Amino acid sequence: MAFEAGQRIGDYEIVAKLGAGGLGVVYEVQHLISQRREAMKILSPDQSGTPEMVERFRREVQTLATLSHVNIAALHTAFYHDDKLAMVMELIRGETLRDRRAKAAITLPQVLDFTCQMLQALVYAHGLGVVHRDIKPSNVMITRDGVVKLLDFGIAVTAQASELTQTGYLLGSLNYMSPEQVSGGKATARSDIYSVGVTLYELLTGSLPIIGANNYEIMIGHMNQIPIPPHTVAPQVPIAISNAVMRALEKAPDRRFSTAGDFLAALKNAPTVGEQYSTFNEPLPNAHPSAARNSSGSLHPSGSVHASGAGQASGSLQQKPSSGSGIQSLPLEEVSRKLAVYIGPVAKFVVKKLAAQTEDLDTIYREAAKQISSDTDRAAFLKSKRQ
Repeated sequence: MAFEAGQRIGDYEIVAKLGAGGLGVVYEVQHLISQRREAMKILSPDQSGTPEMVERFRREVQTLATLSHVNIAALHTAFYHDDKLAMVMELIRGETLRDRRAKAAITLPQVLDFTCQMLQALVYAHGLGVVHRDIKPSNVMITRDGVVKLLDFGIAVTAQASELTQTGYLLGSLNYMSPEQVSGGKATARSDIYSVGVTLYELLTGSLPIIGANNYEIMIGHMNQIPIPPHTVAPQVPIAISNAVMRALEKAPDRRFSTAGDFLAALKNAPTVGEQYSTFNEPLPNAHPSAARNSSGSLHPSGSVHASGAGQASGSLQQKPSSGSGIQSLPLEEVSRKLAVYIGPVAKFVVKKLAAQTEDLDTIYREAAKQISSDTDRAAFLKSKRQ
């Protein structure tokens, strides 16, 4: 149910609805005794009957209870109201990093300041075994005093907690998701580093490092496409900063910064003195239209992207109707399993799209092979058809 201004929930009175996103709806509330204004988050009505979402919401409360850092939105308390869990957090007066970027020009010093504060939050969280898994501009608040507050630990994972992942779901926001998350692997602290790299790239250049016409193209891009270095897109970006971003965006986790602290040090130690870079304080490029394309992906509640929302596979095939009789006899599961060795869980969606376009098994193998970046692996996949 939705709550209205003036309505009481426990010891709190609803002041106004602030918004909805992730797992729940957020309200501005006032404590009846202390009169302090706070933010109350309640599980969305359409998610309250989903056992996994209820458990995920409970775990968010427990995760936030272990965190106390100036750059992380603080949990004050939690309680049940009519059998529904509510969490009460500090009320942050400000705007999201995405809104800040869209509303006004932003300079390199501001971008670096905000990013360094994000990394300070992650140094602390990672030190406690907490991986956020959904770093993006809309999950970062900037207070009126310029303090960064990292939000939404709804899909965060801790060293102590077991995974809560529904089959077929990719947890996180597709445009900011690391290659290992896209391919169905386990998210680690270095996955958060990749997401910070995507966010910093977007702030510096006005465009996302990986774009695509649909979710499928974005997924493949994260796994295979090397972005254009930021300083090539925005000349006022120092090469040292550009290099740091590119290292954060490495496809293989072990090639990225080992820790958020290492990334932070690289940004802080980069030569960016005003005398050396005359454009240092000039506004960075405005957001490019492509940066907003598919910015949220096909979002499901909890910020998940359902993999079946992936778009049509790229390639030379044209969509054509099929009677379905041939498809029933095709060994699609076998093809998917073989392809998954090289590109991960997305393989089954690639094969499904190709099978909807043709019933010729040779063509399916040939087009599917185009999604494998390594020539050796591509040849091995094609050879497997005869085995």
